[in-house]
Amino acid sequence: MNKLNDPSKELARRIGSELGFEDRLVGYTMKAHKGFMRIPLYSFEEVVGFLNTPIPWMELPELEAWVRETIGDEELAARIKEQIGKDAPDIKKTVFVRDLMGQRLIQCKKMA
Repeated sequence: MNKLNDPSKELARRIGSELGFEDRLVGYTMKAHKGFMRIPLYSFEEVVGFLNTPIPWMELPELEAWVRETIGDEELAARIKEQIGKDAPDIKKTVFVRDLMGQRLIQCKKMA
């Protein structure tokens, strides 16, 4: 995985911010006796944490659009879109995206 460029201070601030209801992202997880459960996510860090849970599921194109439009991270969104287009199992794509987003989160926390 190639390293992302360092984010601007403004981007780091947006990535570290909690979002409102209208900007949330929704993920789904499988629970043994309940089936799929909706998980509302209100921050970039929550999304990264969610992607680290067992059996996380979300539409990667929706995640890419959220990163681009809500967070404003064009570079990360482009890398996610590139991964979505690859011929690979969804779990492999999700793990790559999780690791990439985790890298961006670490970069931003170092700037704080």
